[in-house]
Amino acid sequence: MSVRLFDLRGSSPAEALGAVLGELGEGAPLTGADRVVLLDGTRLLAAHTAAYEAVFTSGRVRSAVCVAVGPPTADAGRRFLDRPGQLGPGRGVATLWVGDTTGVDWGIRPPGPPRPRAGVPAGSGAGLEYLLAALGQVEVFDRVVELSGELPEAAASPGLCWSEPDRGGGAADSALAAALRRYAAGGGASGPVLGGETGTVPAAAPSRGNLLADLVAGARGSRPVDVRGGTGELGARERHARDAVAAAEEALASLSAPGGAFARTTPERVRREELRTAGEALDAYRAHVDRLFRELSPLTGNRLAAALGRAGVRGAPPTREEVDEALGALARLLEEGVRGGAPLDGLARDLEEVSRRVAPRDGAAPPPAGPEVPDDVLRSLADPPPFPLPGPLSPLLLPAFLLPVLPALAGGPAGLAGGIAAALAWVLAVATGAQRARGPGGRLPTAVAHAVAAFSGVLAGLGAGGVLGIGLVVPPPVWLSLAVPACAAAGGGVLLYTWSRLARGWRDRIAPERADASVAALAALVDRRARESWYPGAARSGVADAARSAQGAVRAVADAFAGAAAALPPPSSHPEELEAVVRSDLAALARAALEPVLAGLRSGAPVGDLSRRVHGTAADLLEGYRDHLARAGAHVPPRFADPDTPRRVRGGPDLDRALDTLRLSPEDRMLQLCDPGHLSLLGESAHAVRAVRFAPYSAGVAAHGDPDSAFPDGSAVWTREGALTGVLRLVPLRRGVVRTRWSRTEPSDDGHGGGAGRPAPGRAPEEDPAGAFAEGAAGGPAEPPEAPFGEAPADRPRGGADGRGAGTDRPEEDYLR
Repeated sequence: MSVRLFDLRGSSPAEALGAVLGELGEGAPLTGADRVVLLDGTRLLAAHTAAYEAVFTSGRVRSAVCVAVGPPTADAGRRFLDRPGQLGPGRGVATLWVGDTTGVDWGIRPPGPPRPRAGVPAGSGAGLEYLLAALGQVEVFDRVVELSGELPEAAASPGLCWSEPDRGGGAADSALAAALRRYAAGGGASGPVLGGETGTVPAAAPSRGNLLADLVAGARGSRPVDVRGGTGELGARERHARDAVAAAEEALASLSAPGGAFARTTPERVRREELRTAGEALDAYRAHVDRLFRELSPLTGNRLAAALGRAGVRGAPPTREEVDEALGALARLLEEGVRGGAPLDGLARDLEEVSRRVAPRDGAAPPPAGPEVPDDVLRSLADPPPFPLPGPLSPLLLPAFLLPVLPALAGGPAGLAGGIAAALAWVLAVATGAQRARGPGGRLPTAVAHAVAAFSGVLAGLGAGGVLGIGLVVPPPVWLSLAVPACAAAGGGVLLYTWSRLARGWRDRIAPERADASVAALAALVDRRARESWYPGAARSGVADAARSAQGAVRAVADAFAGAAAALPPPSSHPEELEAVVRSDLAALARAALEPVLAGLRSGAPVGDLSRRVHGTAADLLEGYRDHLARAGAHVPPRFADPDTPRRVRGGPDLDRALDTLRLSPEDRMLQLCDPGHLSLLGESAHAVRAVRFAPYSAGVAAHGDPDSAFPDGSAVWTREGALTGVLRLVPLRRGVVRTRWSRTEPSDDGHGGGAGRPAPGRAPEEDPAGAFAEGAAGGPAEPPEAPFGEAPADRPRGGADGRGAGTDRPEEDYLR
């Protein structure tokens, strides 16, 4: 909702009524303005009664403020503010008397003579201008109407002080120039904007199977290759590579199993056969894919399709649903880039990249170097490391020493024979394992080290048996029958565990699963290139054309911004908060200019070349935005911006000055819109004065975070569209200054206004053009019209039996003279 101004000054009664009926009469279109400011002259208030009656009976006005400009009415040597009954108290109407449109510097406490206000030229009318600007804010208007109910006769003399930010010149122009330059060209920034790792808009997650939408969004997702099973050399090589890798994995798994030492194959055979075969198959598959890409690179059209068929690669153009989803993704990325403040030049470059990704123009270009089949994977298969063996000083020497000790403890010839048998069995097992792992040449160093350890254990066992005398306690045959099986079980378990552990480590070093992943990656590369480059189709070309149209439109906006920036002086100093607000407005402006493109993308219709139209729209909006900054400032959101977005404009000394103004006491000196000769008609009680503190919501947020906490007494209102910060003071008028008259006959000779006053000598009573008044029976008092805001007639001011209207007492105080 907003506030509407009716300037009735200098209008005849008929002109005033016509102006009101033209805006509020029957058949006039409804607007969002249900609050009105009635600007009128003090000498014309009574004559415009019909116009006021039309305002209040229109059903379109909720409240009103009458600003009466001019000197008071002189009557019988006394001064009054005469007004019609429609502006009387209790009717949701406030009356503000402006005796001087410029105003004087005057305060209530401490009292003092009026003087000119610094910075307000004499005769400029600045006071009235700022008063109307303050009343034009809904929040201030409503508070004035509310406080008028606490004032005698709902009338006051307004005074105000204010602080306002820069409007258009200086800081605002500097911020606009800087924002335009940075937004149009990126301020030196470079790099991708859409779908890039360093871009403003991050890459989207892969869609559900729609690769075309993924290409638009810059997303990547692996997909299985789509080849004809059993046909085509590409499919045959892929299956051969998968089979070879699977065979190598199976062989390695059998060796690393718990009984891997007894597997049919040996590590050396796996190295020479399965692993090398897998490496050769994978290398051949990679070479075939690379050769296929290079052979298809110069082909297009039917020749490309035939070559793809021979190779066993199958594809199809995208469906209509996939195209619509891709266009929607393009619209979202464009809108997010603009709304996020991405540099327009970079945004245009990335839209060009989108069009190239969607429908390449260079045929099936060779694939870029990628990690599909790393060289170290091929090396690990073609020349795998040898099976690891324990070193000469490995922990395995401990069981080699301890196991022969146990049977040798029997002592004597039996103990010697048992220890030697255990030592020979251990050395033979270790040598056999080394031979299976490395071949005949790998057993000698390991066997020698273990033989030394084992026979040392035999000697140690014989010596310990002689000392302990175990052979005297337990017969040697019995001891050996227990020790030999125990040694065999323990030694076999240690050797099998060691073999399995070494085999698992060997398998992990070779990592056959990486070879399998490389096969899948190569297949996905072929699939992706088939979908991205080899089967574009007419629908893909349409999406690419839409991306190029969007690119042209973005460049048109960038050109409009660059042209506007060139017309402004170079940026100077300005608050960072101000530039941030301006950049946000420019993002909204670019979004509004690009709306035809976005609408076309969402609808799926061909976009076409809209660059000229978009450029004209952007230039017009920029011109209007500059006028907006000059007229209303950056506090007020332009029509294309979101009004609910916080606007943190003020900062530094500007904010401090605004807060100092907001904290002024209503009794302090400020600009009172009253002629010095009429100050005696104002009340002197400071307690009767009412005040409205007002400031932009953005200033409250910048200063206090939560604006409502700044003035817990509720004396401040925070405006959503205003740029002014200040205090509006309402000084009540003295008793008897305001005369509210329901009858439009002249006052009686004694100067008292009455509801049944007689006509002035030589003049007939005026007719009631609006039919608002009805003459009372037998010449009695005229009945006032029905109350416009629903109050009962008995509650409205009426003429009294003593011939004086309510609120129009005529005391003989000197201030009325």
